[in-house]
Amino acid sequence: MLNRRESRQQAFEFIFERSFGADSVDSIIMCAQAARDAEISPYAQTVAEGVSAHQEEIDGYISAYSRARHIRRMSRVVLAALRLAIYEILYVDDLEPRISINEAIELVKKFGEKDEAGFVNGVLGGFMKAYTAGEIKPSGVIGAQTAKEAHSGKDGEGEAQ
Repeated sequence: MLNRRESRQQAFEFIFERSFGADSVDSIIMCAQAARDAEISPYAQTVAEGVSAHQEEIDGYISAYSRARHIRRMSRVVLAALRLAIYEILYVDDLEPRISINEAIELVKKFGEKDEAGFVNGVLGGFMKAYTAGEIKPSGVIGAQTAKEAHSGKDGEGEAQ
């Protein structure tokens, strides 16, 4: 079984792949299993499906808190990392937001351009300021309990939160 960090990276990859077309998360997962013989994390699948279901809401937050770039000008890596982190912050209730933010930054450092990590940190910092002030509420709790159940509350290193 993949740990939370590995599961998060897999979710990131599914979200990234989905940004290239209108394929469903299920079809992306089936292709990943067939092409790479990949072990699919239930957490990754749940989070990728949640991002897909809430993408309009999440993209609205990204647009609101990214002053330097319009969402259409962001790289797919940045967009996938931001979507993942914002979804986890809003809908995964057993995860500290700082972990989602740090992991998003690390994913961008690993897969993106040199200057993009700072941009992601700035967008998520602005988002978190509004979120902790109570200015942002998720549109529903769809996915939160499911994501929690899908991964038994483990963080990136496999330790309980």
